[in-house]
Amino acid sequence: LPIPFTEEAVHHVASRIKRVQELLEQKMALENVSYYAAPGQEMSESDFFNAVVAEADCDVLLDINNIYVNSVNHGYDAEAFLRTMPAKRIAYAHIAGHYVEAENFLVDTHGAEVIDPVWKLLGKAYELFGVFPTLLERDFNIPAFDELIREVETINTIQNAWRNHHAQQSA
Repeated sequence: LPIPFTEEAVHHVASRIKRVQELLEQKMALENVSYYAAPGQEMSESDFFNAVVAEADCDVLLDINNIYVNSVNHGYDAEAFLRTMPAKRIAYAHIAGHYVEAENFLVDTHGAEVIDPVWKLLGKAYELFGVFPTLLERDFNIPAFDELIREVETINTIQNAWRNHHAQQSA
C-alpha cells in the first residue's frame, strides 16, 4: 500500500531508516519513489520526502525518471520538484525509461529507453547540484548491448558538459 504523506508517516519511515543506519553503521540513501496514489495526503511529496531525509539524517538517491513519471501522473512541474531536493545529501542518481499507459499516466518500468524530457531533467539536476554518479536502470526488455552503451554514453556526455560548464564558471 502507498505511504500517506503525513507527519505520522514521516516519523514512522524516518525511525526505520535510522534503525537500519545504526545497524549498518553508515548512512543509506533514500530514493524518491514513483507512486500512483496518495491517500490521506496532508503534505506535498517533496515536503514529505525532505522531512523524512532530514529526520532520518540519510543521503538521497535521486531518481530522475521517478520525478518525471510523478510529475506527469500527479500534474506538477518536474523541474520545480527537482529544485526542492536537498543538494548536499545527493549521493547518486538513477535514470531509466518508463511505459506510457496513457497521455497522463506513466508507469515506472525500467523497461524502455530514456526519453528526451528525462535526459533534460538529468542535465538540469547537474546544473543545479553539480555532477554526481548516475546509474542507468534497465530491468527488462534489455536491448542490444550497443543500445545500452549509447545510453550510458549519453549520461557521460551530459556529465562532461556540466563538468566543463562548472569548471569554466569557477575559473
